[in-house]
Amino acid sequence: MSKFSINCLNKYAKEEILSALTSIFRKEPPVIVCVGTDAVIGDGLGPLVGSMLKEKLCGKAYVFGCMDSPITAFDIGSTVNLIKNAYPYSKVLAIDAALGKRAEIGTVKIVDEPLKPGLGVNKRLINVGNASMVGVVAEKSGENPLLSVRMARIYRLAEEMSSAIACFIKSVTQETAL
Repeated sequence: MSKFSINCLNKYAKEEILSALTSIFRKEPPVIVCVGTDAVIGDGLGPLVGSMLKEKLCGKAYVFGCMDSPITAFDIGSTVNLIKNAYPYSKVLAIDAALGKRAEIGTVKIVDEPLKPGLGVNKRLINVGNASMVGVVAEKSGENPLLSVRMARIYRLAEEMSSAIACFIKSVTQETAL
């Protein structure tokens, strides 16, 4: 199993995320599923990444979940089924916000295992994807830690994540088009 942990304050964060994606997906562009809701700032990371990716990729990849059409806990099951039926041979990268230790805040974690959405807030939901990328937005402590997250942190994580993913997708789709 491959595991990567990248601090987004690191000036090489984008390159490190790109390297992790290349290690996991090789030259195969994944279907992207961005989980979360914009109704809670701390949980808005996934939809924000989805919106940024749609803008940066202009249709070069399948992206599910964005600010206009978020994939919430209620939508996960139907979205997973849709993707399995529509793209049965494609790998899936699932993206979400996460809670962690104080020292992990601002870190992007990438693993070649499915996303377990809702884990940080004690929800048991269906697993999503073949690989997952989460941004640690807050410390797991107290009640409702996702309510007191600064938007600047969410935006910074989303920008680093979406830039690296877009770069990866563009590089592998250009190679396959040649």
